[in-house]
Amino acid sequence: MRPKQPMPPSDEMKERFGVNLRECRKRLGVSQHELSFRAEMGLNSVSLLELGTKQPRIDTFIRLVGALGVTPNELAAGIQWMPAEVVATPGRFDVPEDPELAAEVAALRSAAPGRGRRSKR
Repeated sequence: MRPKQPMPPSDEMKERFGVNLRECRKRLGVSQHELSFRAEMGLNSVSLLELGTKQPRIDTFIRLVGALGVTPNELAAGIQWMPAEVVATPGRFDVPEDPELAAEVAALRSAAPGRGRRSKR
Protein backbone atom coordinates (compact mmCIF):
# COMPACT_ATOMS: atom_id res chain seq x y z
CA MET A 1 0.00 0.00 0.00
CA ARG A 2 1.30 3.45 -0.90
CA PRO A 3 1.66 6.05 1.84
CA LYS A 4 -0.83 8.89 1.72
CA GLN A 5 0.35 11.93 -0.17
CA PRO A 6 0.08 15.21 1.72
CA MET A 7 -2.86 17.32 0.66
CA PRO A 8 -1.90 20.53 -1.10
CA PRO A 9 -2.68 23.62 0.97
CA SER A 10 -6.00 25.18 0.11
CA ASP A 11 -6.04 28.49 -1.70
CA GLU A 12 -8.42 29.90 0.91
CA MET A 13 -5.97 29.11 3.70
CA LYS A 14 -3.06 30.75 1.89
CA GLU A 15 -5.18 33.80 1.05
CA ARG A 16 -6.42 34.16 4.66
CA PHE A 17 -2.86 33.90 5.96
CA GLY A 18 -1.77 36.56 3.46
CA VAL A 19 -4.50 38.94 4.60
CA ASN A 20 -3.63 38.35 8.27
CA LEU A 21 0.08 38.91 7.58
CA ARG A 22 -0.55 42.14 5.68
CA GLU A 23 -2.90 43.46 8.40
CA CYS A 24 -0.42 42.67 11.18
CA ARG A 25 2.45 44.25 9.23
CA LYS A 26 0.48 47.42 8.46
CA ARG A 27 -0.73 47.67 12.06
CA LEU A 28 2.93 47.59 13.12
CA GLY A 29 3.66 50.27 10.52
CA VAL A 30 6.54 48.55 8.73
CA SER A 31 7.24 47.85 5.08
CA GLN A 32 7.63 44.40 3.56
CA HIS A 33 11.34 45.15 3.35
CA GLU A 34 11.54 45.90 7.08
CA LEU A 35 9.53 42.78 7.92
CA SER A 36 11.79 40.62 5.77
CA PHE A 37 14.81 42.07 7.59
CA ARG A 38 13.27 41.49 11.04
CA ALA A 39 12.21 37.92 10.16
CA GLU A 40 15.54 37.17 8.45
CA MET A 41 13.88 36.06 5.24
CA GLY A 42 13.78 37.22 1.65
CA LEU A 43 11.64 40.15 0.55
CA ASN A 44 10.17 38.05 -2.25
CA SER A 45 9.03 35.44 0.31
CA VAL A 46 7.18 38.07 2.35
CA SER A 47 5.54 39.38 -0.81
CA LEU A 48 4.43 35.91 -1.96
CA LEU A 49 3.04 35.14 1.50
CA GLU A 50 1.03 38.37 1.58
CA LEU A 51 -0.32 37.72 -1.91
CA GLY A 52 -1.54 34.31 -0.78
CA THR A 53 0.47 32.41 -3.37
CA LYS A 54 2.75 30.73 -0.86
CA GLN A 55 2.17 28.96 2.45
CA PRO A 56 4.74 29.38 5.25
CA ARG A 57 6.59 26.49 6.84
CA ILE A 58 6.33 26.30 10.61
CA ASP A 59 9.75 27.91 11.15
CA THR A 60 8.79 30.81 8.86
CA PHE A 61 5.50 31.19 10.71
CA ILE A 62 7.34 31.43 14.04
CA ARG A 63 9.81 33.97 12.62
CA LEU A 64 6.95 36.14 11.38
CA VAL A 65 5.16 35.94 14.74
CA GLY A 66 8.34 37.12 16.48
CA ALA A 67 9.14 39.80 13.91
CA LEU A 68 5.62 41.23 14.09
CA GLY A 69 5.32 40.94 17.88
CA VAL A 70 1.93 39.22 17.57
CA THR A 71 0.53 35.95 18.88
CA PRO A 72 0.28 32.90 16.63
CA ASN A 73 -3.51 33.20 16.95
CA GLU A 74 -3.47 36.68 15.44
CA LEU A 75 -1.50 35.51 12.43
CA ALA A 76 -3.67 32.42 11.99
CA ALA A 77 -7.03 34.11 12.66
CA GLY A 78 -9.83 32.60 10.62
CA ILE A 79 -7.81 29.51 9.69
CA GLN A 80 -8.93 26.24 11.18
CA TRP A 81 -8.73 22.61 10.26
CA MET A 82 -11.73 20.37 10.55
CA PRO A 83 -11.30 16.60 10.38
CA ALA A 84 -13.14 14.85 7.58
CA GLU A 85 -14.96 12.60 10.04
CA VAL A 86 -15.10 12.68 13.80
CA VAL A 87 -15.36 9.15 15.16
CA ALA A 88 -15.11 9.81 18.90
CA THR A 89 -14.15 12.62 21.18
CA PRO A 90 -11.14 11.56 23.26
CA GLY A 91 -12.06 11.04 26.87
CA ARG A 92 -15.83 11.00 26.59
CA PHE A 93 -18.77 9.51 24.80
CA ASP A 94 -22.04 11.22 24.13
CA VAL A 95 -24.85 8.90 25.20
CA PRO A 96 -28.43 10.09 25.02
CA GLU A 97 -30.45 9.72 28.19
CA ASP A 98 -32.79 6.74 28.14
CA PRO A 99 -35.05 6.41 31.20
CA GLU A 100 -35.94 2.79 30.38
CA LEU A 101 -32.26 1.85 30.16
CA ALA A 102 -31.49 3.67 33.42
CA ALA A 103 -34.31 1.78 35.18
CA GLU A 104 -33.10 -1.53 33.77
CA VAL A 105 -29.50 -0.87 34.89
CA ALA A 106 -30.71 0.16 38.37
CA ALA A 107 -32.76 -3.05 38.64
CA LEU A 108 -29.79 -5.18 37.61
CA ARG A 109 -27.52 -3.47 40.12
CA SER A 110 -29.94 -3.92 42.99
CA ALA A 111 -30.55 -7.58 42.08
CA ALA A 112 -26.86 -8.51 41.95
CA PRO A 113 -26.03 -10.27 45.27
CA GLY A 114 -22.97 -8.91 47.08
CA ARG A 115 -21.96 -6.78 44.17
CA GLY A 116 -19.99 -3.73 45.16
CA ARG A 117 -19.55 -4.96 48.73
CA ARG A 118 -16.36 -6.35 50.14
CA SER A 119 -16.48 -9.08 52.71
CA LYS A 120 -14.58 -8.38 55.90
CA ARG A 121 -12.08 -10.97 57.02
